[in-house]
Amino acid sequence: MKKIAVYFMPGLAASSAIFNRIKLPESTFDIHLLDWEIPVKNETLSNYAKRMATYVKEDNAVLIGVSFGGVLVQEMAKYLNLRKLIIISSVKT
Repeated sequence: MKKIAVYFMPGLAASSAIFNRIKLPESTFDIHLLDWEIPVKNETLSNYAKRMATYVKEDNAVLIGVSFGGVLVQEMAKYLNLRKLIIISSVKT
């Protein structure tokens, strides 16, 4: 059985270390931690999200974002074929 890729995006002022204690069954899930990249001068959120989406290598992945990371993953989802999008402590739009 193929593992489900899960990508975690922290909030803007946090690192991916906030997810270090999350434990999912290793036989089912393949965990990936994303970190913020330095924006290019005058880069729009949409273009930034498109660039960040290139780090998600699998189709049907689960993408999870916290706080402003939740806003970012919603934008990233426009460029990805996801199994599920989860936002935590964030807004829908």
